[in-house]
Amino acid sequence: MKDKLDIELRNIRGIKSLKVSLNLRPGIYAITGKNASGKSSLIASLSAIFYRKILSSYFQNTPHGAFIKYQLEGDSMEATKKDEVKWDFVGDLRLNGFYEGSIIHGNRFRDANYGALYRANKVKRENLTPAEDFVKENLGIILKDDANHYESLYRLKAKDAFYFFKFRGSPYFTINKEEELIISQFSLSTGENLLISLLHSIHFQLIKKSARDHYIVLLDEIELALHPQALVRLVKFLGQLSRERNIAIYFSTHSVELVRQIAPNNIYYLEKHIDNTVEVINPCYPSYATRNISFFDGYDLLVLVEDHLARTIIEWIQRRHDLNSSKLIHILPSGGWENTLSLHSDILDSELLGFGKSVISVLDGDIEQEYNSKYKDKGKMKALNVSFLPIPSIEKFLLDKLILNLDLKFFRHFGDSFFKKKSLDQVITDFNKANKGKNDGKALFGTLVQEATSVNRVEEEFVTMISNYIVETEDTEKLAKRLKNALK
Repeated sequence: MKDKLDIELRNIRGIKSLKVSLNLRPGIYAITGKNASGKSSLIASLSAIFYRKILSSYFQNTPHGAFIKYQLEGDSMEATKKDEVKWDFVGDLRLNGFYEGSIIHGNRFRDANYGALYRANKVKRENLTPAEDFVKENLGIILKDDANHYESLYRLKAKDAFYFFKFRGSPYFTINKEEELIISQFSLSTGENLLISLLHSIHFQLIKKSARDHYIVLLDEIELALHPQALVRLVKFLGQLSRERNIAIYFSTHSVELVRQIAPNNIYYLEKHIDNTVEVINPCYPSYATRNISFFDGYDLLVLVEDHLARTIIEWIQRRHDLNSSKLIHILPSGGWENTLSLHSDILDSELLGFGKSVISVLDGDIEQEYNSKYKDKGKMKALNVSFLPIPSIEKFLLDKLILNLDLKFFRHFGDSFFKKKSLDQVITDFNKANKGKNDGKALFGTLVQEATSVNRVEEEFVTMISNYIVETEDTEKLAKRLKNALK
């Protein structure tokens, strides 16, 4: 299976250039960024792999010579705008999928106009058939957390919709039996209208038909009319669907609630620079992508760290030094160390913390020298409270203790705790052979996690045990003191 689709945009709606490699493996993905960063343009360009006409309708005001290139391993396609409307295609790369666009694009509003509203008011009970259970039940679960809430949902019969009422699709209706009212989909709330069309597309294109390899679903601004709780339930529903049906689902969004539900490796953050080039940051932590810490309310100290490994170490330092006594600390993974500093700076500049609250960045120990030479020694980032872990990183800690400077006590304790199926000695021997003696901490960590979790262990337990050992054996007094001072 081909896993990556490369797409390049040039001179598209204010975008000078944008290049990104998108994952096609099953999962939930987010394309996010500030307003006018290119999210919707990227989604619309991507949808041309299964819906060519989108380029003519969506990019009408785009200048001649606008260019999009698609590459899927050996297959490629190029699209160039030739006049006000027409695009020329060279090559033929096609994937399977569907697109639910923004307010005026995609499937969900294609019949929503005054003529459609008038024709919908002419629909009678005999023109309707009960809606599919899939649509009714999931609509109720997502919007109301009640599978039976939309029991009175109906759909216009396909033949009647096409021949008598001239709809391109089959709109849905609800029946108020007490008042004998028939209410069209177009008169329901925007959230109901949105989800009905989405669930209809999913049912007829994915459930009734078998999804094939490289099936992709594109959803633009899906959060427009959904309550945050409904949005969380929608993401959960789509996550399960992606696994069961082997599909990739992409959101274009600036919703904090939505982005928080998605793993960093599946977040693509678009950052538009002053020259109109768009940089794509992936992986990207939700905190960096949203630049919003509204969930910080109620905490006394915000600790920004690079990743979940560093967060676990800080959690153990909290316990060891009793830092949580009458104080609440929130530890937030933020990505690479410069992303962490950037987020720290944004939080201070925007005064998001509120009165009496503090923020500190705790970076991996191996970049302290680079941070000093690049920022501190030049008087930059002076307003930021920055400290460092007592180890370079967990990956480098393991490399040092298990290979470079063998710590027999740790080796035996670590091996006895996690490596029952295959001994730690054998794991290290196999790793050295496979990597030809290269001292790669990240590769070693990946190997250890894979082997340790193959016998009913979970990665969280694995990382917790290592973090506990680090805090018990390394000098954490300096960092603990910095955290205590930040709490004052």
